[in-house]
Amino acid sequence: MVLASTALGLLLAELGAGARRDHAYPFLNVFVPDPRFGVLLEPGAETRTRSRDGHVTSVAVNRAGFRGPAWRPAPDAAPVAGRVMILGDSQVFGYGVAWEESVAAALPGLPSGPREALAAAVPSWGPTEYLRAVESLGPVYRPTHVVFVANAANDWFEVGVPNARRSTARDGWLVQHAATAADAPRWFPGRSLLMQRSQLVLAARRLFAHAADRALPAADAAQRLLREARQPSPRGPGGAAHRSRMTEALLEAARACRPLGCRVVAAALPLDVQVHPGEWAKYRGAPRSLEPARALLDDFVADARDAGIPAVNLMDALSASSPGAFLPDDYHLSPKGHRAVAQALAPLLTDTVDTAALAAEETR
Repeated sequence: MVLASTALGLLLAELGAGARRDHAYPFLNVFVPDPRFGVLLEPGAETRTRSRDGHVTSVAVNRAGFRGPAWRPAPDAAPVAGRVMILGDSQVFGYGVAWEESVAAALPGLPSGPREALAAAVPSWGPTEYLRAVESLGPVYRPTHVVFVANAANDWFEVGVPNARRSTARDGWLVQHAATAADAPRWFPGRSLLMQRSQLVLAARRLFAHAADRALPAADAAQRLLREARQPSPRGPGGAAHRSRMTEALLEAARACRPLGCRVVAAALPLDVQVHPGEWAKYRGAPRSLEPARALLDDFVADARDAGIPAVNLMDALSASSPGAFLPDDYHLSPKGHRAVAQALAPLLTDTVDTAALAAEETR
């Protein structure tokens, strides 16, 4: 009777805790470890996330392991007309917004947009994973265009550092790789359900770990961007000068695309506080000028265009949609911001890539 009443009490407490939080979690909890990508998303998984302000978002992962409707493999080796693949991290994934409000869902609805947009995006991915996604997914799904979205919040600092060295997954949660490298979890019956889905267990673990919901520290990210802006221009293989440290990753993606018949488009996504000073309010920090950091995005776009790759700095489009281009309690794009990004990308998704210029850049 004691055991039965205890079990019943815990079950009722779990149901109550779940109902109080709308059966949603403070972070995404459907990650699986992967030796090449660091983490992937569990195919077919469904969950709900809850923001600091209480906004609940449903997330469904398709069988290919990405958010959105089912992906259909290409019927042959030719590019599928009207199919675009967007590479990115949590921004392209649409963290904090419904799938229907994300950039990948918005693009096909535009008059000049593609028929289909595949969001090859997983939170925590960086430039190395974008390239690997082209190499592994491109031959299967054969898009006509691949959009390389460089996120100023972290991508500039993750160049050359694969996610497999930064992140892994435990019980569905994203964790730092170093934190679990020497600490393998001990399996027991029901572990996955208990450690991944239980609100009570999550609350206890966060309490003992003194964890709290936090968005990206804007001041830290801003300071890193300013430091990066003062660094000398990097050089690619053979000593070729580039303005941006992101350029070589973009060119490698373009080289991977060429034999597949797809074309690369580049987009530079700014940090929220770069776009509008009002974004500082959610971080309770005093606004500061990040104008020097704009050069990072402009340099990346300039390098792309020099290589014959269509490119856009999304700062202008997001500034025109501000205030409100980013979530009120997070640094991720809002539905308004996702639509602005889609409208800025749509004109670039044409067959106007200067392949001769790209070949010249590769030779140089």
